[in-house]
Amino acid sequence: MNILLTTLNAKYIHSSLALRYLRAYGRTKGQAYDIVEYTINMPVLSILADITEYRPDVVGFACYIWNIDMTLHVASLIKEVAPKTRIVLGGPEVSYTAETVMAEHPYVDYIVQGEGEEAFTALTQALQDGRTAEDITIVGVLGRTEDGRLVGSRDIAEVADLSTIPFPYDESDMNELTHKIMYYESSRGCPFSCQYCLSGNRNTVRFFPLQRTLQELQWFVDHEVKQIKFVDRTFNCAPHHHIPIMEWIHAADTATNFHLEMEAVLMGDREVELLSTAPKGRMQIEVGVQSTHEPTLAAICRHNDWSHIQSVIRPIIAAGRTHVHMDLIIGLPHEDYERFGQSFDDLFSLQPHALQLGFLKLLRGSGVSRMDAYDYRYDPKAPYEVLATHVLPYENIRFLKHFEDVFERFYNSERLRRTFTYVGQAILQRGESAFRYFEDMTREWLAAGNDKRKLNDRDQLAFLHNFFKKRHDTIAMELLGVDTLYAYKGRLRDEAIGLPPPRKEALKASEAFWRDEASVRRYIPEYSFNEWRRIRHTYAEVTLQRETAKILGVDSTTPTVMLIIDVEERVAPFVRPEVS
Repeated sequence: MNILLTTLNAKYIHSSLALRYLRAYGRTKGQAYDIVEYTINMPVLSILADITEYRPDVVGFACYIWNIDMTLHVASLIKEVAPKTRIVLGGPEVSYTAETVMAEHPYVDYIVQGEGEEAFTALTQALQDGRTAEDITIVGVLGRTEDGRLVGSRDIAEVADLSTIPFPYDESDMNELTHKIMYYESSRGCPFSCQYCLSGNRNTVRFFPLQRTLQELQWFVDHEVKQIKFVDRTFNCAPHHHIPIMEWIHAADTATNFHLEMEAVLMGDREVELLSTAPKGRMQIEVGVQSTHEPTLAAICRHNDWSHIQSVIRPIIAAGRTHVHMDLIIGLPHEDYERFGQSFDDLFSLQPHALQLGFLKLLRGSGVSRMDAYDYRYDPKAPYEVLATHVLPYENIRFLKHFEDVFERFYNSERLRRTFTYVGQAILQRGESAFRYFEDMTREWLAAGNDKRKLNDRDQLAFLHNFFKKRHDTIAMELLGVDTLYAYKGRLRDEAIGLPPPRKEALKASEAFWRDEASVRRYIPEYSFNEWRRIRHTYAEVTLQRETAKILGVDSTTPTVMLIIDVEERVAPFVRPEVS
């Protein structure tokens, strides 16, 4: 029997951990599965053609909010061209609504609800044994009989002993996933009951064995994996488990980056110490605060201690060793436009490296999807995004979508980190609202019609330069130029972004300096003069005011200063001396 496991990833760089778990567990029971992954950006008929080349007897799809509609489309086409193929769905998008999905889509033969390793393997064994849906009784598996009746289990499957699930990766994956994100988990479940999330439905946590976890992390390090993204819903929910893992990551001799989803309320001194002293770039954390409004938090069964959150996050950000990503959700109960602005300002005051604004998704099976009192209006198609609430009309949601787009383009852009670190600090020093600042930026963006045009990088940077110019913020304008030089390696220069081509007089003076190797080696020890054109491309000269130069680490006694910028960031900016 040919069994194919597949999914439609959101992007090419993503990979499926779930499929590899199924494959690894199936092998322990004598089952063999092929894996093939696609993306939602591929043509449906191309996916169909590729799947049918495998001539599968069973096709198992991993279903999520980003792929469910397209997955069902592909599944229906498989049934059209190969009616004897059994279609099996699994994943969070179908686990809590299995009966509804099967009733609405008669081409689906089975749905595996919950964790699939044991349930899916038992199902494929039963099918290989020639058993029909009437004869299959497996926890978590709902099936369809020949006459269309739904039979089987309505329960959510859960693997009691995670140690029975093998490590999901093997050597073959290293070739396929070289340029993709690799996912990993050391635990399953969540101790919280947040009503917007499916992980809160069971309120339990199970752990993979600690020593095994450390050995598997070493396997990733030995294979020089660029990034490991932990998918543990609350990585730091049990100190006996997560502290040794963090200590191991902290001490590892590796360039691998480890992404952890952490709950700030549960963080203590040891976590703060590890994150504040780790090798730079070793760890990055994602912290979901969602709201700072107490009535909102009570409605979604979430507890935040804002004073504690501030006390643990501030020193981590100040240490500059760990990238901190924080989350807010738009559309939660009781949070209107103004109150959301306050939650935004609260989180912005911590100056996280990234502040992600997400829109509430009324996931099927989540608690919030049953909260009729809040008059939710939302898209009935996945990802079920909120359109309006009892306190947040659609007009506000529409504007906040543009706000999120502008904020993501600029503040969350790693390319403009110097600029927006300064902007954020200046806003806070003036005691102003960051929400109002980016609200004004969004209104200017819309007034320029930028939401209706496809802009290139130059256009976006020109808009930002003009926005700063209208506010007479010379430092922001100059830092934007510096960030642009670094981000584009000096290739993007334009008057509209404050980077005019150098004048002949400046080039002449500059050439005299670069030809004097002894002078240059005071700043670039291994320098030797080669092609003049290459030097002009590698080093840029910019005139900055004293305050801007100081931010870049250069002190000056004059109001303005000429700095040389190494666009490849091998040496720090320095003042070009006069050469006679």
